[in-house]
Amino acid sequence: MARKKKKMNRRVAKAKGYKTVPKKYVSGLKGSKRRGRARDIARMQRLYKAGKKVPKSLFKRIFG
Repeated sequence: MARKKKKMNRRVAKAKGYKTVPKKYVSGLKGSKRRGRARDIARMQRLYKAGKKVPKSLFKRIFG
């Protein structure tokens, strides 16, 4: 009996400066605004993964 090949998930393209942030999250921005958004998202990821509280100010800065 032939074994079924495992389906591979497609890897998402990451932003250049911050390799943990998907490129589509910072698309539409240029320069320092792009870098700032990527930095904020990366910070939020670190806090969430560590089980810490995400500040409301950071949340507002990312999602408006």
